[in-house]
This record gives sequence, structure tokens and C-alpha cells, in this order.
Amino acid sequence: MGLILALPLLGVLFSGHNVLPYLVFPPKSVITSHAPFSGPVFIAIFLFVVVTVLPVFKKGLTYTGRTTPLTAGQLPWWGYGSFAGLACFWILAWTRFDWFSTYQAHTFFPIWFCWIVYVNALTFRSKHQCLLVNFPYKFIGLFIISAVFWWMFEYLNRFVGNWYYSGSQYSAGKYFFLATLSFSTVLPAVESMKEYLLTFDRFKNGFKNMPGIKRLNSRHGALFLLILSSVLLLFIGVFPDPLFFLVWICPFFIFLGCWILFDPPHILEGVKKGDYTMVAAYATAALICGFFWEMFNFYSLARWQYTIPYVQVFHLFEMPVLGYAGYLPFGLECAVIIDLVMKHSRK
Repeated sequence: MGLILALPLLGVLFSGHNVLPYLVFPPKSVITSHAPFSGPVFIAIFLFVVVTVLPVFKKGLTYTGRTTPLTAGQLPWWGYGSFAGLACFWILAWTRFDWFSTYQAHTFFPIWFCWIVYVNALTFRSKHQCLLVNFPYKFIGLFIISAVFWWMFEYLNRFVGNWYYSGSQYSAGKYFFLATLSFSTVLPAVESMKEYLLTFDRFKNGFKNMPGIKRLNSRHGALFLLILSSVLLLFIGVFPDPLFFLVWICPFFIFLGCWILFDPPHILEGVKKGDYTMVAAYATAALICGFFWEMFNFYSLARWQYTIPYVQVFHLFEMPVLGYAGYLPFGLECAVIIDLVMKHSRK
């Protein structure tokens, strides 16, 4: 975490620029304009995503086993309650009732808390257990760590300016409290969706017996990832447009590299033997969460908007469609951090 926070700032400092704008709180995007749409860059990124992702997901898509989730019982009462709450807060987020105007900008947390509880209810219906019911301390721990985790990305965004917030203005203290509350839902949402996906046989068994990466846990390889990612992070504030995508990739390789160097067993090590179950489950979970993040955000009063270089076309809600690819490595970053919480929290 120290590397991730320090390196972009050092890069700006070494380039001779003023670092103080990057330390303003509440955070404000430093980059106000980006390179325009570029067809060649768009095509290059698209082809890279296809070549990287298709071999993994093709295996799952061609799986011929059971394609529906297990159903071991009825949806619990709190599942119905959370779904009703989700529908209610979603309506309130997208409408503008005068009697709700005081709270109009604060719908993000209740929407996502209800969403998380409902997904846990779906998982509980499938296998009579879920994170919320069976591991409550770990469930709470994810909310706490999630807030810190997403603040890291807010910090990195200062150097590349990929998104900004609109619709409300707060003092520094109030902004920190409200933002932290919203950021606390990220990891619980991804983990809850991953658990639900694993109730589908396609995800539980459909990504095994694939070509393995034999040297995944190599300390030399981990050190290479760590050094390369650190060097690249050093330059994101200096060259924000060409390196904008590294916000999602470098932290993952730094986390993974450190994890391998200092504590070899990790959540993604099945890849070494050709088992991509967790890779597919976490990447897909983050992508699904990303779709709902963008959808719920679209007509909300307090919302985020994007200014992404080279690919700012073909929007699905506020997000350029190619930007959804960023949720795939983000899911793997979530996996590494969630694994840390799940290993070291009490049951």
C-alpha cells in the first residue's frame, strides 16, 4: 500500500511539477482534459482484452453441466425485505420527490447494502449458508477494509482523472464520512456476488483443467511483477493519458507480487495447476457489480462521470463500453484483498 501511495507522487515530484494539488482534500481531479478518441488505440485495447479474456471464458461458456444454481430451500424472510428495500431506494434515487430532497444525494449506501443482503439471501437459498449468516465478523471486516481499499483508487484517480463526482458539495469532514460509507460496500458486493456465482455449476466446475501457469508462485516472477508495476506507477502522473489503464492493473500486480513473496498461499494460486475458478468467479462478479454500479448511478443526483482518454465512445450508462474491461482486473484485486480479510478475521 505504501508503494501504491508513494510512487505516483514521487513521479510527479521528480518531473518538476507541484505535488500540492494532488494532496487537496476533498479530492479534486487534477487532469481536466484528455486525449480525444483514437480508433487505433480503441481497437488495440479491444483486441488485447479479447485475446486475454476469451481463452478463459470460452471454457466456461462451452461447459455442458448444470447451468442453473442449486436450490436447497426458500428465500429467507430477510431476502424479501432486502429486495423491497432495494426497489424502494432505487426508485428514490432516480426520482426527485420534494419530501425526499434532504436525503436525495445519499441513496448509494442503502441501495448497495440492500443489494448485498439480497445476494446473500440468494446464496443462502442455494446452499443454506452465506457470508452474512455464517461469517458475520468477516462480513463486517469486509466493509471496514473496503473503505480503505477504495480510497486508494480515489487517490490514484487524482493522477489520471478518469472520473469525477457531481451533484453535491460537502465540507471535508462530511465528504470523508459519506464517501467512506459508500466505499465500504465495494468488497462486500464483489465477495457476495462471487459466492452466489459459485452456486452455479458452470462457475464451480466449468473453469478447471485448463493450461496452467507453472511459475505463478515463482519468487523471481513476483519480484519482476513488483518492480515493473512500481516503475509504471511512478509515471502515471507524468503521462496520465497513455497510462490511464494502469490504475486498475498495477495495484493488482503489486498486491499479488507482495503476497507471493511474503505469504505464498493465495486465492488465485489454482491457476498454477490450470484451475481458473476463482479468476473467472471474481472477474465476473466485479463485472456484474460494475454493471449495477453504473446503472444505479445513471440517474442519481450525486453521481460520478467519466473522462477517459482514447476510448470515450459507445457509452453504457456513464461508462464507455470498453471501460467495463477494467472491472475484470479489479475483481482480481478484490480477490487478493478479500482473501487477506477472510484468512485473518474471526468466524
